[in-house]
Amino acid sequence: MIQVNNLNFSFGTTEIFNDLNFSVNQGEILSIIGPNGCGKSTLLRLLRGSLKVGGGEILWGSTPVKEISAAEMARNVAVVPQSSTIYFPYKVRELVAMGRYPHRKNRLSFQNKVDLQAIEQALVMTDILPLAERPITQLSGGELQRVLLARALAQNSSVLFLDEATSNLDIDHRLELTELLVQLNREQQTTIVQISHDLDLAAAISQRILLLSEYGTIVDIDSPEKVMTAANLQKVFRAEIKVSANPITGTPQIVPLVNNSTHQLKGLQIHIICGGGSGKTLLRRLHLAKANITAGPLNQGDADEAVASVLDITVAKETPYSPFTEKTLAATDKLIQQTDALVITTQWWGIGNLACLDLATTALQHGTPVYLLSQQQNHDFTNGPAWQKILQLQREGAKVSNNVDHLLNQLSIPNKG
Repeated sequence: MIQVNNLNFSFGTTEIFNDLNFSVNQGEILSIIGPNGCGKSTLLRLLRGSLKVGGGEILWGSTPVKEISAAEMARNVAVVPQSSTIYFPYKVRELVAMGRYPHRKNRLSFQNKVDLQAIEQALVMTDILPLAERPITQLSGGELQRVLLARALAQNSSVLFLDEATSNLDIDHRLELTELLVQLNREQQTTIVQISHDLDLAAAISQRILLLSEYGTIVDIDSPEKVMTAANLQKVFRAEIKVSANPITGTPQIVPLVNNSTHQLKGLQIHIICGGGSGKTLLRRLHLAKANITAGPLNQGDADEAVASVLDITVAKETPYSPFTEKTLAATDKLIQQTDALVITTQWWGIGNLACLDLATTALQHGTPVYLLSQQQNHDFTNGPAWQKILQLQREGAKVSNNVDHLLNQLSIPNKG
């Protein structure tokens, strides 16, 4: 139904998607999950044509999305946004009725019998009929979210896009509306693409799950049982997670494991080679553990450099968007020589940062423990040299850390690594 081929998209100089490929099947429920900032909402906007693709193509059937008019797209796709601020005191019924606008012949035409029936049914199905005459400015956030869903239902479109549409709802309405989505899908074959942070509910109702990494890449797309594994979720959300089968539905049930231990690393000197946001969580956690931290090399303006600056962490800095120079690498090496442990969180390797792995090799040879956090071969864009250096570091004694909590445990008990 919807085919995404080699999709590229950036906001200015910030790349969001690079060579993204997947499809949405007609009549399925596809849930998109992933950490904040990975591009989930942007992807929905690209799918419905409200953002222009930077490269590649998005096809609805055989028609490129850019060739579908806004009016036609509005008739085909109903959207429930993540949130909405509406200042004019429309009555609830009036706002729900706006879902019928795409079906009117012109702006001056009156509501017909089909319109009125669709509006009333949407009010009933979302349990807001008692609120129908109330101004929307008097509603709670959860009530307004149900109104927005009712507006989408009144549209009677064959495709429904939801951007965390149930996140503000209390549990009973969340379950009711989730059941309503399943009913629409089964009885009317409505194609539903939803963004959800409720992993259990996403697993319970979806035919397929699209799991995105924090870098906007596809980790996996398949059935909930195949995608929502502990390994996948721990890699993406960087938390200890247990996945079991729901005893009633049999679908994956996700339980985050809270680490009750308090890591105290006071006095431990740690240097972090990071970049692109890969080190921000660790920088915060080490700061809370009272470790002495240095970092770099980092380009000025990098997400990790910004976090380090706020935490008053010493950083070997490079000019923005530049490969690391010998001067900056030498400054980094000097910081590493004063450290008790070196941690590499960098996720993307290219020619511009490849020398960082040589610094790690030198540190390891001089007796400094080196830890490699969540390294992946498919993030090597040097065509092999970076991954070979990472493997060599492991052969020479560098320790592999699965996630931040695992790393903190290793640093707390260094002899047991």
